[in-house]
Amino acid sequence: MSYHDKTILIAHEREFMALYIERMLEETDFEIVANLLRFRDGEDIPAIADPSICIIGSRAPSLSETCAYLRVRFPSSRLVLVYAEEAEKTGGLARTLGMDGCLSLDMSPALFLSGLELIAAGTRCFPQICALENGGPRPLRVTGASADANRAIVLTPRENAVLCLIGEGMANKVIARELAIAESTVKAHLNAVLRKTGTSNRTQAARWAFLNGQMS
Repeated sequence: MSYHDKTILIAHEREFMALYIERMLEETDFEIVANLLRFRDGEDIPAIADPSICIIGSRAPSLSETCAYLRVRFPSSRLVLVYAEEAEKTGGLARTLGMDGCLSLDMSPALFLSGLELIAAGTRCFPQICALENGGPRPLRVTGASADANRAIVLTPRENAVLCLIGEGMANKVIARELAIAESTVKAHLNAVLRKTGTSNRTQAARWAFLNGQMS
């Protein structure tokens, strides 16, 4: 398969998750031709040839309509649903919608990329769902800390507010205006969040919040 057979369009409803996927694909054979942050409708899609794979977030508004639109717009593309929770429900939904794969963002980057490789090659890929149907254990969330440690993490209301706004893609200056606090205070809260969650940047912190129920 040539390099140009691995083009990717990302249409994820969460900006930080779209950026996380983009970073996972850096320095791989995959080429991102469009990353549609806050994708809402077809008007946001640039005039491009059919990508090999369209990656769609599991909480995209009007998911069935989004899939139907992409099927018409890019008839030769393969559709992949990505999720961070509710594996059984999400995988079943992907199959019902006739998608080509369903991959968990809890997977290691190497496994996630392997799944994309299989899908790009024409194989339908539902690895987590197969494990569940075969009686295997449910996939565990791996977020850089143990489950017990994650449950012990307690953020203050202000730290949680800052974290949620980071998840919406807001810069520190905008968060400061939104919460009516100084930008230096936003930075202090963010540093506290990074320290408590064991993450090293705002994208990782937002992903931690999403995976651990701190953000809907």
